[in-house]
Amino acid sequence: MRAKVDKLVEQEMRKRPSQSKRDYASHFPSNFELFKESPILGTEYQRVQQGKPITEMDTSRYKLIEPDDKEDEESWKKAVDNSNAQLYHQNHRFFNLELLQKFGANAWKLHNYQLEHELQQLQRTLEDYRQKILELNKQRKAEQIQAGSQIEALENKWTELIGQTLQLEVACASLETEIQQLKQYEQQLINDTAKQREQQQSIDDSDKQPTSDPDQ
Repeated sequence: MRAKVDKLVEQEMRKRPSQSKRDYASHFPSNFELFKESPILGTEYQRVQQGKPITEMDTSRYKLIEPDDKEDEESWKKAVDNSNAQLYHQNHRFFNLELLQKFGANAWKLHNYQLEHELQQLQRTLEDYRQKILELNKQRKAEQIQAGSQIEALENKWTELIGQTLQLEVACASLETEIQQLKQYEQQLINDTAKQREQQQSIDDSDKQPTSDPDQ
């Protein structure tokens, strides 16, 4: 996978113009200083750059160690000061433990009471939301039932109107057929009347012609 990625990167670099192959670090200031506003991070960065091991925490102050030079007054003074500091620290811890033993139970009871009170408030809020959701669902269901009834009534009305429209179309088609038949019958009557008139006219014309006298 790495070889494939390197190959794709190399192909992409070949597509770029030659002028892009330059030292991009030249665009940055040469005197750029990292962690300028954080001396601690700056010192740690220098240590890492120099490859030095991290400084271990001095735990000697937490131990009661006799001075190597038992004749050195300054060493004994530092040891006594360290002992006093640790004694003060232990006394402070004992004092905190006594306070915890004396007031800790009540403090935890008060804290638990506050948590229970907050829990009850959250449960009431949750119940209120559940009731609102339930009421909303009931309202939506009622509206949907009402809308369903209206839709059903409209569908029935639409079906009725469609049926009436079909009946009207059938009636209109029947009337058109009847009208067409009447027109044909009327035309037949006209034709028959015309023929009768022609026949009658022929009879009348034949009656009007004079007859020849045989004695003449």
